[in-house]
Amino acid sequence: MNRTAKKLLQKYTVVDGHNHIFLEIAKRRNKGENAVFLNHYANSFRQTGINVIMTTVGGAHFGLTDNTDLLLWGSLSMLDKLYEEADESGEVMAICRNSQEIENALKQGKIAVLLTMEGARPIEGKPHDMTLAVLRNFYRLGLRGLQLVDNGRNRLCDGKGEIRTKGGLTNFGISVVKEMNRLGMVIDVAHITEPGFWDVLEISEDPVIDSHSNCWSVCDHQRNLKDEQIKALAKKGGVIGLSSHGAMTSKESDNPTIADLLNHLDHIVKLVGIDHVGLGPDLLEPHNMPMTMKEGFLEGVFYTARESLYIENFSGSGPLDIPVFMELFTKEMIQRGYNDDEIKKVLGLNWIRVYKQIIG
Repeated sequence: MNRTAKKLLQKYTVVDGHNHIFLEIAKRRNKGENAVFLNHYANSFRQTGINVIMTTVGGAHFGLTDNTDLLLWGSLSMLDKLYEEADESGEVMAICRNSQEIENALKQGKIAVLLTMEGARPIEGKPHDMTLAVLRNFYRLGLRGLQLVDNGRNRLCDGKGEIRTKGGLTNFGISVVKEMNRLGMVIDVAHITEPGFWDVLEISEDPVIDSHSNCWSVCDHQRNLKDEQIKALAKKGGVIGLSSHGAMTSKESDNPTIADLLNHLDHIVKLVGIDHVGLGPDLLEPHNMPMTMKEGFLEGVFYTARESLYIENFSGSGPLDIPVFMELFTKEMIQRGYNDDEIKKVLGLNWIRVYKQIIG
């Protein structure tokens, strides 16, 4: 069989482990459009083979919460729009709460959608009241993942924009990690400080993921993971999703390419094997980026002031960039000599393994 990227993408389960498509869908719905996923994105995703996405429905700042600083309300608004969308686009997508629902969606030819949140500020509850009620209610509404912090600080822990504090998990953060284990939720350590990272790895009984980061040894960006962290995350059974951010991909080039990103894959595989790496491109539309991100910064972390935040060929056309990204990445894997079993793990099976183990 002729091994082309398109054929492999159609053959295997393909997972986008960190996806912001519902930011764009919410924007369109706010303008009065309906069935946005069905009408604008489903065909592109299905033709390229993408059939599972872990998408954000809220988080740490207004860019993630329907353009409001009322983060709890904004996250609920995003969640409501997603469920409305699922009703209207139900022939091509399905919100999934466990691995059986993922399998059912795939058998029906639908795109399986899992829900996560980028930063835990919406679940903090009332001031000085460390309650888990909001976390549990979001779980009941379908949330199956949580990135504990963005680059700033919340009541659970500090993000990498606050690295000078050397802060780990708070008591509330510890209780959230334990409750996520009990409920069966995917813990995401993207953006967290090193002390917080090590606290999570020590406390969690389940595998832990980093949904969108690269390797410090290849590119010493503040957001990337050091070798000791990659080894520990792999030992825990977790997965790292590679990010398409240019500043996190290469320090040598102002226009990093897919080939530069594959250097991070090669490094992880050499360090811990093929079973602990997937894809978390983190592509989103320019108009959905927080204002500070457009200027190069996000909560104290400098990503770049280049024309594009992303690697070459991706100027931020968001969801429609993702199928192109997957095809170019797969083509580069083939050229580097990865076999089919290795490719299918990176494209999706590593993510699926962790999802099954954690959400049941």
